[in-house]
Amino acid sequence: MENSSKRNYYIDFLKMVFSIVIVYYHSWVFTGNYGSGYFNRGYYAVDFYFIVTGFLFIKSLEKIYNKKSKDPVGLLDIKFVFNKIKELIPSILFIFIVGYFMVYRTSSINYHITFSDSIITEIFFLGFLGKGMTVNLGCWYISVMILTLFILFPLVYKYKKNFNYLISPLIIILCLGLCNYFKIAITDPLSSNYIFINGVYKGFIFINLGVISYELCNILKKIKFNRFIRIFFTVLETLIYIFLFLNMHYYIAESYMNAILFTFNIALTFSNLSYTSVLFNDKIYQSIGKFGFIFYLSNIPVRIFVMSKYYGSYGKMLLIYWIIIIILSTATYIVSNVILKKIKQLKEKA
Repeated sequence: MENSSKRNYYIDFLKMVFSIVIVYYHSWVFTGNYGSGYFNRGYYAVDFYFIVTGFLFIKSLEKIYNKKSKDPVGLLDIKFVFNKIKELIPSILFIFIVGYFMVYRTSSINYHITFSDSIITEIFFLGFLGKGMTVNLGCWYISVMILTLFILFPLVYKYKKNFNYLISPLIIILCLGLCNYFKIAITDPLSSNYIFINGVYKGFIFINLGVISYELCNILKKIKFNRFIRIFFTVLETLIYIFLFLNMHYYIAESYMNAILFTFNIALTFSNLSYTSVLFNDKIYQSIGKFGFIFYLSNIPVRIFVMSKYYGSYGKMLLIYWIIIIILSTATYIVSNVILKKIKQLKEKA
């Protein structure tokens, strides 16, 4: 059996694929009619990121279960979450700064004051406390991830496997019941219900589905490898991802079926039972995955900028949108993953 601790680069590749889907989905605004652009159900792509986050969350925590620490759980929680997001901070800050100047005076929010309350609120809250965010709108996923992991960490740390088998499924059931009872549309994550945006409820459901996916992965790893089984799982895995991909444009299935298929397929991908772990066995895919995250972050300020500066057909505006996103994403990647990395290496040598 292959080393289970080895990084799965196929997941990194898929991060880029689903980022492209999300960028296409957000282009519907250029048509003036919701749901009329490409991948008009691209909001399902975020499910992939949440489940992967939950999977890696539990995998990381299991590594520190047996490590003795004198730090209180609260401090361990802060350290854990910070370590999870610290690599993302340079990219988020760079895009926020560039995005701020891109949408300067083009938004209805009070941006004519450089340090307005709107800007300060957006920087601190990253978008999970209701609507009102513009430049940082794409960060709702990051903020929900931070909030969810911060709340779940003490429970997982205290109850360990009992969390995976008992508490996590219970959270999923309770959140689904809450969403159904109060008609909370998790497919519309930026709409608000009570204090939080719907994305918070979505985050709790899908990050805990990542926990289920992790345990399912452990079951799959017990299957003995042979050529026929690996071919079968490779075909199955590929067909499911194709189905999920097509469902983001065509109306084939709704949220629950998507959630079930993503939960199973991510477990299958991480199990290394299929040949995709061999086909996508190159560090270049890790860089592609990082670029995909930056690509996702870039689209919101660019979308606002294009809408305010250009007029024309959907095809024309889509082309301008893509060109600017690629330029901004490339610049952000160079700054956050090349220049800052070299500066860090020089400091370590000094």
